[in-house]
Amino acid sequence: MSLVISMSEHDLTSRGVELRHEDRHEEAVRTLREALLAGEPEAPRELAYALLGTERPREALKVLKRAIKAGRVDLYSLLGSLAAELGDAKVAEKAYRNAIANGDVEALNDFAVFLQDEERFDEARDVLVRSAELGDVLAPGNLIVLYSEDLDDLAAAAEVGERYLGPGVPGVYAPLATVYARLGRLGEAESLFRQAIELNAPRIHQRYARFLWHHRKEVAAAEEEFWEGFNHDEEGWSSALGEFLLSQGRVSEARAVLERGLTWGDLAARDLLDELNRG
Repeated sequence: MSLVISMSEHDLTSRGVELRHEDRHEEAVRTLREALLAGEPEAPRELAYALLGTERPREALKVLKRAIKAGRVDLYSLLGSLAAELGDAKVAEKAYRNAIANGDVEALNDFAVFLQDEERFDEARDVLVRSAELGDVLAPGNLIVLYSEDLDDLAAAAEVGERYLGPGVPGVYAPLATVYARLGRLGEAESLFRQAIELNAPRIHQRYARFLWHHRKEVAAAEEEFWEGFNHDEEGWSSALGEFLLSQGRVSEARAVLERGLTWGDLAARDLLDELNRG
């Protein structure tokens, strides 16, 4: 009688993710390539993320393209996001459009953010309105940012925020709070930020930190919030904290933070490091 060892179809992928979390990116890449060969379903996605933390991030796009060619159309949106981060606008736009054509409604919001970055604001607004109407909880917050920061229309931004404000759409609180702060309504802004923290809204500690820094002029409190972004593993925590530390002249600390973020795939951290090295 032979002993049969049953392995989960996610075993290698799970190990690769663990290695990435330990900042052992090259080992993670090797393990995730094995997972890919073994046909584990999450391997292409996790391998792409792991490659972002290496010296060859563009290989992530090749991995995703091969997977898509093999039938993984669910990866079009991720291809769009990573291509956009890596500065390949043509690949990003095509990927987003393919994602939407294949029924990925959530890709609408990401495509709109891409259009904003490309300064195609009217197109971005139309896509965000459609995304919000279809129920994407991130779209209203991004629509507020578009109106307030790109179109400089605080009244329209406030109207959108007040229309969608509620616990079911936590991403609205911080952008609306930022609009109120710009309008001088600091008390209302503070209240919204605190509610957003309770709701665990996206990137809330970074956003509250910027409010404390720029509007309250409370530098120590702002730094605490930036570190809370790290503690909660918020997307973009390293570039946000690194930028703050650089503004305070704490270059060596900023470099350490940015290098840590880069190994986790924060490409904004890469840009700040490049500027730091050139300076």
